[in-house]
Amino acid sequence: MAKVVVLRAETYDVEQLYQKLSYGFDQLGGIESIIAKDKTILVNPNMLVAIDPAAAATTHPAVFEALVRLLVEHDYRVIYGDSPGFGNPKWVARKTGMLDVGERYGLSLADFSNGKTVHFPDGVIAKQFEIANAVFESDAIINLAKMKSHAFQRITGAIKNPFGCVVGFQKGLMHGRYTDAYHFAEMLVDLNRYLKVDFHIMDGIVAMEGNGPRNGKPVPMNVIMMSTDPVAIDTLFCQMVNLNPKLIPTITYGHKQGIGNYEDIEVVGDAIDNFINRTFDIDRDTIKRSEKSKFTLLRKHVIRRPYIKQDTCRKCGVCVDVCPLEDKAVNWDEDDKSIPPIYDYDKCIRCYCCQEMCPYHAIETKTPLLGKVAYGLRLLK
Repeated sequence: MAKVVVLRAETYDVEQLYQKLSYGFDQLGGIESIIAKDKTILVNPNMLVAIDPAAAATTHPAVFEALVRLLVEHDYRVIYGDSPGFGNPKWVARKTGMLDVGERYGLSLADFSNGKTVHFPDGVIAKQFEIANAVFESDAIINLAKMKSHAFQRITGAIKNPFGCVVGFQKGLMHGRYTDAYHFAEMLVDLNRYLKVDFHIMDGIVAMEGNGPRNGKPVPMNVIMMSTDPVAIDTLFCQMVNLNPKLIPTITYGHKQGIGNYEDIEVVGDAIDNFINRTFDIDRDTIKRSEKSKFTLLRKHVIRRPYIKQDTCRKCGVCVDVCPLEDKAVNWDEDDKSIPPIYDYDKCIRCYCCQEMCPYHAIETKTPLLGKVAYGLRLLK
């Protein structure tokens, strides 16, 4: 049985969060029962991009500080960091508020800019990763995830956040290699199996709905979750936002491959019913993988696709830069940078890296008309 501590938290007050995290660890047998005291702990918050924490695109620094305070008081050596989707890790740490916390507690910002190739022959789909040096500088990992919607995986939470342990530029290459959402989820589960993350905390005090994981809308969910089981945490996240967990391939594959459990979960603390948000803006379309395969030849007409809002685009070119394909699916028309880039949907693999990294909220996703018909027929069955 998976055990998850679920706690109501309505503000980012560091003292209150420290008390809640302390209580949560106590309910799970104490932190020293999870991570031995002689271990160096890597704390891996979500630092997607250099953005104000109020945007809810990253883990809030108050949660990070509460955890760091607790670890330091227990005499752990702590390092921290993340490999952002775009930008220098130190600059992103500063903009997200993590660097200030780290400096106050004398922590080292770990090396997420460089890494080494590791082989994982036991991987179901991914046999090799480019892992940041930070992982090899530590003995244990605490995953400090953010509760957010996600265009590609529906949610980004405890299972997906360790993708930050992959060196930044390699993330785009992996999107290009695992172009199907299901294959990408299998890769994420393989990554979790390789890393063997010791503990997971999800910041859902203010979550992100809609056009996540960067440009969505902050929404209070008033919750912190703690567990050694990332599958269970993400399952409860789904239940809170009225989303069937079995639609999330990271959850179903994670359960199958043994990194966690979605069927038998013990909740400690506050009842899940206290956090239900049925209007949370997230993709709940119920078309299954087997049904999607029927539309392979019509993929560009069926699957949700990114589009640029012409009146919002600043023509910065970030979308072009982050497209993982060598033959770009979004690019300048005849190299004219005076107008927004355009998409070639025949090339687009629907990884939504462009939507994820757009700094000006100018890219959203929508389902083409034929796709809406396909989803509608599925719902009528």
